[in-house]
Amino acid sequence: MIYCAPYPTKQDFFEKNMKQILLNIACAAILLSSLFASTVAADCTYGQSCPVPANLTVNKYVKNPITNGFVENLGSTDPTFSPGSIVTFRLAVKNTSGETFHPVEVVDQFPDYLTYVSSTVTGNYDAGKRRLVMKLENLIAGETRDIEVTAKVSDRSAFASDRDFFCVSNYSSVTAPARPEGDNDTAEFCITTRVGGATHLPVAGFNDFATILPFLSLGGIGLVLLKKK
Repeated sequence: MIYCAPYPTKQDFFEKNMKQILLNIACAAILLSSLFASTVAADCTYGQSCPVPANLTVNKYVKNPITNGFVENLGSTDPTFSPGSIVTFRLAVKNTSGETFHPVEVVDQFPDYLTYVSSTVTGNYDAGKRRLVMKLENLIAGETRDIEVTAKVSDRSAFASDRDFFCVSNYSSVTAPARPEGDNDTAEFCITTRVGGATHLPVAGFNDFATILPFLSLGGIGLVLLKKK
């Protein structure tokens, strides 16, 4: 006679393995706790508060002298500026928090070869430090304010004579009493001192078209002869 053990029920299974199940749960809890602690330790120093999320930001743009559109940077292969020309920047100051910031201090630090001309927000300019300081009142939650700043490129005599191409960056920062860590951004642009240096490819006019027209005609005749052959 063959004896078969009764099929274990769910209750029998849990009663028999309860100790192991509880042990596994405890191990999982310890592991999750240690992972959380390491994450907090990476962001916070013991005895200090965690850093506040960056919800007061500034984005810096420079106006393309050819398209008149604002871009983040104008590199060495983009349109350039020449001595004496005007450069326009746009600063987008944004409050993504749930509170109002007052006041907000915006600092624009000009590089060499650039001098402040004007801004859409009144500010104090220190010519010696090439530093413009502006104040924004009551930047409410979710608000973005745009500031345009214009500057002038130095005359040719201010540049070194051993080269004719210079790339510089204009730096901006923003802070508030509730966000002293603030935010910052830069916009790069380039200057050429080359005499007669073009900032873009020339557009062919009527005279240019008239000059090359005979060559286009000869080319058309040549194509017709080739087809006949």
